[in-house]
Amino acid sequence: MGSTARLFLDPVQFSGDTARLDPAQSHYLRQVLRLRDGASCIVGDGLGNTWQATLAGDTVRLGSLLPRTGELPLPVTIACAVPKGDRWDWLLQKSTELGADRIVPLVCERSVVQPDAKRHKRWQAIVREAAEQSERAVLPVVEPPALFGMFLRHPARGTRLICTARGVRPPLLNYLPAAALTLLFGPEGGFSETEVAAATDAGYQVCSLGSRILRTETAPLLALGWIAAWYEGKPEDT
Repeated sequence: MGSTARLFLDPVQFSGDTARLDPAQSHYLRQVLRLRDGASCIVGDGLGNTWQATLAGDTVRLGSLLPRTGELPLPVTIACAVPKGDRWDWLLQKSTELGADRIVPLVCERSVVQPDAKRHKRWQAIVREAAEQSERAVLPVVEPPALFGMFLRHPARGTRLICTARGVRPPLLNYLPAAALTLLFGPEGGFSETEVAAATDAGYQVCSLGSRILRTETAPLLALGWIAAWYEGKPEDT
């Protein structure tokens, strides 16, 4: 991880070759990091574009557009039941580090936790900080909580998979490569038979993440790790 400060700015903050900082961003750069005018930083628009920039008052002057790095070669949506305690915050952070670009908290039949939509702003802040730390070019989107059945009614991107813990199912890797992935993960008690049937009726295919029983917050991270390894871990041709 580099030492240069990195920030995501909203696209509306950009104008030509400059971008205006909001008060919190200015405070972070000047008071927390003690940067002065002329100091270098890296700013991104969250849409995949990042620039080398120079601090100037309450703005930054944009320099060269940097190569896009830190992204998986396909968009991945993680739609997951919310686990207990602070494990959802941890899942948001780690899913961001591993390359997810959209995260949806689900309410399922066997959900123990009913996610609080009032915490949505906090979830976005966790994802933003994790994306900056892991040098992502794209700022993942955290959707408001969705009922499982309602989520199935919305259009989903690319190959749609529901990850289950029981039964003999094709492994997730069988569905790669893909143009995009939408992955469903259930609560600790798993998806109900009714939910699995509803998902398959909606065009989802059932897949396996292996023979082990995983915690709710572990399963998406294993899936993202497999996807990254499939695309990025292949040995170079000799």
